[in-house]
Amino acid sequence: MLLGGYFILVLLCAIFYSNYFQELLSITVTNVIFGRMAGLSIGVASQMNTTFLVLFNFFIESIMVLILYPLFVFSWNKLDFVSYPPLNRYLERSKHNAHKYEPLIKRYGVIGLILFVLTPFAMTGPVAGSFVGFLIGFRHRVTLAIVLSSTFIAIIIWIYLIKNFEEELIAYSDMLMIGVFIAIAVLLLWYFVKKTFR
Repeated sequence: MLLGGYFILVLLCAIFYSNYFQELLSITVTNVIFGRMAGLSIGVASQMNTTFLVLFNFFIESIMVLILYPLFVFSWNKLDFVSYPPLNRYLERSKHNAHKYEPLIKRYGVIGLILFVLTPFAMTGPVAGSFVGFLIGFRHRVTLAIVLSSTFIAIIIWIYLIKNFEEELIAYSDMLMIGVFIAIAVLLLWYFVKKTFR
């Protein structure tokens, strides 16, 4: 139903708001391929309405979780619900990564899963978080409630940080450039000193 709603929204934008259509597709593709931060950055850069950007990204990530989480559970239980090799490979990789983070999240429970979803690094986020929630034994409703609410909070936090970071960059651009040059000089000096004394 959500996926159908997404296609209706995109179709309406293509017909009535063609300038929004490209932005929505760009945000969707970037979010799916590169993750939340990249998708949000495009929305902020195009000066999209903040409320709409939050809701639209939450909509995309909810669709991803609500489609991929059941497929992960089916594949874990050896039920070949979908026989599509790229998807099967993705689920196998996801099992491996979920196992890697399982002990850490199990140690901290709900708080660990919330932090895992909030983190914008590779192989973290809502989809992987839902997989880990399943592996550590949370009930489906609990896993989805934690993952989706954490996702909503994460989107709001990262939009706020991206917008403020953009303002800070503009305000302190000269100081940042000087800082970068000093950091490069220190690294080069350290490299040559290390090479000389070796």
